[in-house]
Amino acid sequence: RLPFLSRLIHRKHFTLETFYSGLPSTTPAVQAELFFGVKAAVPAFQFIRRRDGREFRMYEPGSAGELEEELLRKCPEPLLQGAHAYSNIFRAGAERSRYCARDFAPDEVLKQLHPFKLLILSIVYLPKIIRVGLFSLIEVGVALWDVIRGEFAREHLIKEITFIPARVGVCALLREAIRLRVLLDIERGVQVVHANFLGYDEQAHRRGPGSAFAHWTLKGIDATLRDIYHDAVHSRYRDYEVMIYSDHGQERTESYFQRFGRELDAALREVFSAEVWIRKMPKTLGNTLDQCRPILGIHRKSKLLDGTPDPTNEIVVTAMGPLGHIYLPGQTEAAELRRYPALLVSQAGIPLVLLPAEGDCARAFNSRGEWLLPRDRAEVLGADHPFLDEAAEDLVRLCGHPDAGDFIISGWDPRQPPLSFPLENGGHGGPGREETAGFLLVPDRVRHWHVAHLAETRRRVRGVDLREIVMHYLGRDGERHERVAPAGTSSEALAIRVMTYNIHSCVGIDGKIRPERVARVINQFDPDVVAVQEVDFHRPRTGGHDQAQVIADHLRMNHVFEAMFEEKRERYGIAIFSKYPLEIVKTGHLTAAGPGIGREARGAIWARIDVGGRSTFHFINTHFGLRPAERDLQARELLGPSWLGAIPRDEPVILCGDFNCGPKSAVFRRLQQDYMDCQWSLRDVKPKSTFTSVNPFLRLDHVFVSDHFRVKSVEVPRTPTAVVASDHLPVYVELAITGSK
Repeated sequence: RLPFLSRLIHRKHFTLETFYSGLPSTTPAVQAELFFGVKAAVPAFQFIRRRDGREFRMYEPGSAGELEEELLRKCPEPLLQGAHAYSNIFRAGAERSRYCARDFAPDEVLKQLHPFKLLILSIVYLPKIIRVGLFSLIEVGVALWDVIRGEFAREHLIKEITFIPARVGVCALLREAIRLRVLLDIERGVQVVHANFLGYDEQAHRRGPGSAFAHWTLKGIDATLRDIYHDAVHSRYRDYEVMIYSDHGQERTESYFQRFGRELDAALREVFSAEVWIRKMPKTLGNTLDQCRPILGIHRKSKLLDGTPDPTNEIVVTAMGPLGHIYLPGQTEAAELRRYPALLVSQAGIPLVLLPAEGDCARAFNSRGEWLLPRDRAEVLGADHPFLDEAAEDLVRLCGHPDAGDFIISGWDPRQPPLSFPLENGGHGGPGREETAGFLLVPDRVRHWHVAHLAETRRRVRGVDLREIVMHYLGRDGERHERVAPAGTSSEALAIRVMTYNIHSCVGIDGKIRPERVARVINQFDPDVVAVQEVDFHRPRTGGHDQAQVIADHLRMNHVFEAMFEEKRERYGIAIFSKYPLEIVKTGHLTAAGPGIGREARGAIWARIDVGGRSTFHFINTHFGLRPAERDLQARELLGPSWLGAIPRDEPVILCGDFNCGPKSAVFRRLQQDYMDCQWSLRDVKPKSTFTSVNPFLRLDHVFVSDHFRVKSVEVPRTPTAVVASDHLPVYVELAITGSK
């Protein structure tokens, strides 16, 4: 249904991961978790705040703004600090926001009105405005056809017609407006942009998640993402990364009215008019049961009270989807509260009723009896639920929310079709299999760190995990990621990840100087130690950056740089990055520049690396010359008593770099007499060339190891980023130290 994104996945630009929404499975709850790191920040899309009895609806500016201020007090560093944000519930510290819930407050609308600016933009972007108009006309035509289809399906004609303006506004006008603003942000080089595209969700509520009209909207979103992705990839100012996620899914639902032929408030009136309830209620509330008041989202024919809810004197019900809350007036004894869930299930036909229990638990009631969460999660959610453990924990957390109702009602039962309390064909908010399941597309440059991270979190992502991934990517997590090996374990099969990479002064084949891009190619594989060659330091040709420091900052790794060329402040050389502490044993030239030797001085860095007290190995990075005679001298010096020859035979050694020679050369054969070439060490794996990155035909970059190591895997990545970042491809090797000899 998303052809462009499908192609990106097929071409390995992205990997597809499962995103778990948490509970409630709504955008406000997911965004609160993603932006602020707070799980279950809201009990539902609509709820009553108990401390003052006010109604909160998260699409309203006042409700969203007030809750955001509370979240900011809990999290002083929101994810979108300094970013631009579009169409979110929360701004989350964004420097500029448009179409977010708070932006529709009257004072905010007035701030954003700039008639002269709007006139200029209308003239400059007239073709794009015409495009938006054409999309709107197409959407109107599709909407009218949908109305005709709905009439044949016996839908409510008036409601079908009144939905057309909202549909055109969300599916065409808003989408195109966000698209234009995001493209402008990319052109300006805005560092972080977050956009939330609506449309599918609204159509899925109306017609069902599998409907042709919902999928039509998906195709429009897919085309918009295509334009954004292409502009981001070709940005002149920043090396952008595009991450795409769906914060929740949609469950195909049957409405309460369709199943039972009556409205929810009528069923609740029967339950709460029992004699035992009237006896326990104050006399002034004798008519409350006739006023059982769904606030919004429950379609009803009975005449109910209008105006602001009064939870101190009324039974208040909030149920905008498959999840709702029932707030009872006054204080009710726990024993009495325990009586009503069974009645709600048996008399009102509600599939699942929840209320808190002692000891961080929750009581759950369905047609099969009473259960305790999280213990009986399989009976409540279904043994095949994809997020069984997480959803059970989140239901307990939801029951304990200070603004949750006395009873939480849900349309989920694993043994019957999902139910939604309003009239809708698709819903979300509850713990269902589909409504809690979103997706995440992870770019290739973030993939390896991301997958390694997920291995510790059950290989699925929720809001707090995605927040951590993005903060790590932006360099805002404050960690150096120095590996510490577990104490008290042997050094057998200790894993070491190594990479060698000629970074070509961070000048890509597109001519752009991007140290950050090189760092992300490296970070994709999360190596422990990296050897890089052709590194610039304060050279005007590459923007005057200390490239080794820039890359080290992105990787959160220790580093050492050795200059092979030096003139005033300009330097050019090689570097080592390590997640473990580095002890520099020796740095220097193997051969100096001069007539008959080579145009450039060539050298090496020799470091001793301590793997958290479990093992120590020697790591040498070098860059040989272009001429055979020059390389011969450099190999003799490197293998001689001043360098490798000084290392005792019982100590592990890793030698890597750009040797500017292939496997058939004399220098390569000489090195292989004492050390093992990693690419040739694996059976049934054909060695891969590393130069040029666009069309590799020479194997110039090598990793050699002593016989203390076992080679587990070797990879020469040809991802789109690796191809463009340098004229060489990196070599990534996973090793195991098998013990000293």
